[in-house]
Amino acid sequence: MKKIVLASLSAALVTTVALAYEIHHPNLRDAHHEAGEAIHHIEAAAAANRGIEFGGHAEKAIDLLRHAQEELVEGDMYNDAHHR
Repeated sequence: MKKIVLASLSAALVTTVALAYEIHHPNLRDAHHEAGEAIHHIEAAAAANRGIEFGGHAEKAIDLLRHAQEELVEGDMYNDAHHR
């Protein structure tokens, strides 16, 4: 249960960062969106599996996808700062 709460808090933080910054590069924007879709699918799989989180691997995958989203935002910010 603690893992689910922490994952939810992490999701809220990533969502806040994503809402605070609009990714300009279309490919990075698409990748960020697709990572969000992947997170949604993993969460739906866990819910359909009655909360069983696939031995912790689903949670780890979600964490990695959220980290990827953060990196995409950082990469776009870097691109904006160095190529405009």
